[in-house]
Amino acid sequence: MTDNIKASSINFVTEAFAEEYNNIDGVFITALNYTMPAVDVSYKTQGFYNRDLTIASMFNLSQNDPLKILKYQIPIISQIDIDTNKKATQLTSNQKDTANKNTDNKVTDVVSKNNATTPDKPIANGTTPDKPLILLYHTHTMESYVATEKNKYVATYGYDRTNDLNYNMVRVGDSLANYLMNDYGIGVLHDRAIHDYNYDQSYYNSSLSVKKYLDEYPSIKVTIDLHRDGFGSVMQPGVDSIPVLSNLSNQAYRKKYIMDINGQTAAKVLLIIGSRRTAEMKEDWKKNYEFAKQISDKLNELYPGMSLGIEVHQYAEYNQHFSEKGILIELGSNYNTLEEALNTTPYLAKAIYEVLKDDGLAK
Repeated sequence: MTDNIKASSINFVTEAFAEEYNNIDGVFITALNYTMPAVDVSYKTQGFYNRDLTIASMFNLSQNDPLKILKYQIPIISQIDIDTNKKATQLTSNQKDTANKNTDNKVTDVVSKNNATTPDKPIANGTTPDKPLILLYHTHTMESYVATEKNKYVATYGYDRTNDLNYNMVRVGDSLANYLMNDYGIGVLHDRAIHDYNYDQSYYNSSLSVKKYLDEYPSIKVTIDLHRDGFGSVMQPGVDSIPVLSNLSNQAYRKKYIMDINGQTAAKVLLIIGSRRTAEMKEDWKKNYEFAKQISDKLNELYPGMSLGIEVHQYAEYNQHFSEKGILIELGSNYNTLEEALNTTPYLAKAIYEVLKDDGLAK
């Protein structure tokens, strides 16, 4: 059914909508979300997907933050900062302290909800190179993996999500950036901002970051939006647990994203390219596709089976029109562990380096 829908008929949708729409299993839920705002709030804040959307589940929302229903029903309210609701709209001091520390316990930049796209000094491995070649960022920064004893967290802001930078995409981005810089001498600017406190605005928020850094650092030739894929839910918000991997409900989906390499289990990679371009977007999406194909092919040349290939989404641009080498990478899924995702980063770094070297951008 979706193959018969032309891009022109859905070019009004946001990137967040596009990601939901891409999965045919989510069409029904998506229709509810966009026609019944209360359901949309419940879905966005609690992470409902292929789950029971009964009245009872909807009312879980009011227990958490009833003001959000009013914000969605009366949009102007969402523009007002209500002091009496600080606890519901801001991080606690303890959460900020946790989010400010990376795996080396170094204090890094704080990005508040109200300034989520303009960190003062985005860093990787403690520094930002003077002339970075790659901008690495995360539109869905809070995407996280299956908790383990080694990397345990409690999900917040929806299923399989956390604003703790030790356990979300920032941790994986730090690892990838460090391999690129330390092993291959490639300058990486790693934007560690959280762009998805408001999920529906996440691509808009990250676009501000991309434009800001491209203007500030004209040396940037590659932009990589690092995500993880997702299906259903694993880590429930507020629940302190360590799931048993063999007991996860969708083993076929987990197997899709894992492979054994050098005695370790690593996460596989999927690349996403958006082919939508409006009249004011000068970039040819096929250039983005060719770069993604180079990386996918190189990964499978070096490590057969590590890349699942490329998906082209006709209804989205994913900020890729800012760069001829702008791509989106799904590193594993919510059925992977953080350890599995981290195990992939040295291999992905090598493939990126080899492609950049072949293109004459790296030595």
